[in-house]
Amino acid sequence: MNFLNIFEDHVAGIFGATRAPFSFKKLAKQAARDMEDQTLVINGVNTAPALYTILIAADDDPMLAPFYPELSREVREFVKAQAEKRRYVFVGEPLVRFMIDPQLRAGKFSVFAENVDTPTLGRLYEEERAYQNGLGQNNSAASRAASAPRRPAAVCCPAAAAPRRHAPAAADASSRRSRPACRGRPLRA
Repeated sequence: MNFLNIFEDHVAGIFGATRAPFSFKKLAKQAARDMEDQTLVINGVNTAPALYTILIAADDDPMLAPFYPELSREVREFVKAQAEKRRYVFVGEPLVRFMIDPQLRAGKFSVFAENVDTPTLGRLYEEERAYQNGLGQNNSAASRAASAPRRPAAVCCPAAAAPRRHAPAAADASSRRSRPACRGRPLRA
C-alpha cells in the first residue's frame, strides 16, 4: 500500500460519516508537489520546506475546525514519508497550518510550502500551540485570525509573521495558481 492510500485511509477515519468539503488526496498530492518544487540544496543536502500553509474557504472552516489537529498531523506524516522516500531532510519537524482565504470558494483550497529557518519554525510552532491551547472550543481558523497578534510595521503584512492571517492572493503570471502577495519580507526603506 503506498503512502497516498495510507493517508487517504487515515483521513477517511478522521471524518467518519461526515463528508469532507474537498479531496484530501488532492491536497496531499499538492503538498508533495509543492515540497518537491520548493526543495533547496543547502550545503549539498536536499532540504525540503518545513512550513506548509493550507488556505481554505471561509465557508469550509466551521466544518473543518474540529479536525485541524488530526488533519495537520496526517498531512505532516504524509509529507515526511514523501521526503524520506526522496532522501530529503527538514530544518525541523514540518509544520502544517490552516488559514482562511476569503477569495476561495467553498470546496477549494491551496497549499503553499515554504522554506523557513529553524528559529522561525520554532516561533511558528509556539504560536500554533498557543492558538490551539488558548482557543479550546472555538478552534476555527476564522476565530484564530481575528485574535492573531499584530506584527510590527517592519513586516510588510501581518500574515507572513502570524500563522492565522495571510496576505491577499496575487495572480502568479507563470501559472494559474495564486500565491500570497507577501512572504513576510521586511519593507525596504
